[in-house]
Amino acid sequence: MKDFIVDTLKKMIGIDSVSNGDMDEIISFTKGLLDEIGIETRVIDGDDHDPVLIGRYGEGGVCFSGHLDTVPLDDGWSFEQGEIKDGKIYGRGALDMKGPCVSAIAAARKMVEEDIPFSLIFSTDEEVSMAGAEAVNEVDEVTDAPAVVICEPTNMLVVTREKGVYQFEISTAGKNAHASMPEQGENALMKLLPILMELDGKNNILAGEKISCCVNVIKGGSATNVIPKACKAEVDVRFPPKYDKESLMDHLFGDLEGEYELKTIQYLDPVEIDENKRCVQKMIELAGTDTWSVPYGTEMVMFSRTNENTFIFGPGEVHPAHKPDEYIDLDQLFEVVDVYVEYAKVMQDQ
Repeated sequence: MKDFIVDTLKKMIGIDSVSNGDMDEIISFTKGLLDEIGIETRVIDGDDHDPVLIGRYGEGGVCFSGHLDTVPLDDGWSFEQGEIKDGKIYGRGALDMKGPCVSAIAAARKMVEEDIPFSLIFSTDEEVSMAGAEAVNEVDEVTDAPAVVICEPTNMLVVTREKGVYQFEISTAGKNAHASMPEQGENALMKLLPILMELDGKNNILAGEKISCCVNVIKGGSATNVIPKACKAEVDVRFPPKYDKESLMDHLFGDLEGEYELKTIQYLDPVEIDENKRCVQKMIELAGTDTWSVPYGTEMVMFSRTNENTFIFGPGEVHPAHKPDEYIDLDQLFEVVDVYVEYAKVMQDQ
């Protein structure tokens, strides 16, 4: 089992599956793994989402969910892709979240051997839209499952609560002029900067009950000697369940001065599940762990719409995600396999 996990994860890391790219190779590779195990598979394609791979064994078992797309590789790495050192395997997607997906597949091998019903759902656009998960959240594998386990990295803690996500573009308009005669123009960039400073001051704290508001992309201007007539920025907001959309908008824009236009990139509600539910308590008991809440969003928001017994539990500490030298601890990849198998066994009659 350990060799299978290491070898398979190395191969997966070597397959380029950056969001919005070509997903044919990673889908074909993963589908081949499930076919070899003896799992019934199908791929759901759509005009508005990237492919979703669904695997199923038996009827009505626990659904284990993950995503195969990654953020871009970028620079600054000191380890080779797939390199192993000091019990960690490095590579883009090793943690987020090809590693957890491989552990779920390793668990699937054992569940087939023990004749335990289950299903697997692997999407390929989680990092950019979650449209794939939304497109399949009404399939039987989700709605009939006694629990849906999102296998994102949680350091083996059971996550019952995640923040909402609001990503938007904010833009300002001005007028071009020669830089030597700025009085004849209207600088859109300088209009936007004070607005961005105000947004950046909206707590910018990632954990707990606070809202984080991060200005991450800014675009404006065409030449050094031209006053820019347009400027725009992309902002990422994470907010806890105590905020609804109306109160969030009031918090962000209620006292914001200046003229600007807004365009929503993505909006996802915050989600929480009662930690006293049997599906949660059984996982806590089997894993010998505790509950946690996370400041980021996952496909929990999509699957919880049709199955209220949806929560997050997976291997790996989340902090190396989206960074150079992303890694996951091999011991947790191995350990979580038996937890998934035992959980599916306990929940199969629920």
